[in-house]
Amino acid sequence: MKKRVKIILVFLLILAILVAIFIFLKPFIILDAGEAGVVFNKINGMQKRILNPGFNYVIPFLEKVYIYKTQVQSYTAEGDEIQKNVNQEKSIESYTVDGQKIKIDISIIYRIDKDNLWKLHSEVGPNFLEKIIVPFLRTEVRNVISQYSAVNIYSSSVESSEGRTKIQEKIREKLKESLSKYYIITEDILLRKISFSENFIEAMEKKQIEVQKAEALLISTEAQKKATIINAQAESEAMKIVGETITLYPELINYLYVQKLSPNVQTIVTSQPTILNLPNYSK
Repeated sequence: MKKRVKIILVFLLILAILVAIFIFLKPFIILDAGEAGVVFNKINGMQKRILNPGFNYVIPFLEKVYIYKTQVQSYTAEGDEIQKNVNQEKSIESYTVDGQKIKIDISIIYRIDKDNLWKLHSEVGPNFLEKIIVPFLRTEVRNVISQYSAVNIYSSSVESSEGRTKIQEKIREKLKESLSKYYIITEDILLRKISFSENFIEAMEKKQIEVQKAEALLISTEAQKKATIINAQAESEAMKIVGETITLYPELINYLYVQKLSPNVQTIVTSQPTILNLPNYSK
């Protein structure tokens, strides 16, 4: 009986030791939802298999797991401060085709290509944001902005949401093409703000005032032109009516003639055998 108890105790001890070793070696890893892992084997190098959320086995000491977020993420370049852990100015400074300096506040929404995660890790590494996304975001924004004049960009950002959308779409397409080479998927680009220099804004405001004055003058000129045309048409119509009336009543011309004479004139001598009795016309 004692021997049997002893065997059981030895078995439990061995089992406890094995469990302790198992826990110490940790030949498994548990990934949360929205995570994926890649495995580097010290003998065979980078493994192509992708570890999914849940319980995953690994070889202790030989295999090391690198965990990546597979959820949609965002990065924003905004303001004048330095972003934490990234040695760059937040707002992206760029120059227009006519040499005007502007600042762009922009966000990129992205996610990694999970199927090619092992390639991303091999070619770029975990710091893909600083190495790839940030530099390409700055470069493509500057490339697109350099195609426009400051006036066009100002008009697009202030007066037309459609023009702003076109600029945003160009940046998105450029980034989509560039980042896909590094297994990063561009979901969207949000052009948050375009800032111009104070001198440029002041000049544009003055120009806008001048444009408004010119438009007001044009409206006034057009109104005067239309009034002149209406008056001319009225006079033409009046002359037409007078002509038609004289045709029907020829003696009316004598009446109109007399109306233009001095009130002291009483008689008119003409080459015709007719004496005009002016008082009769004036009555």
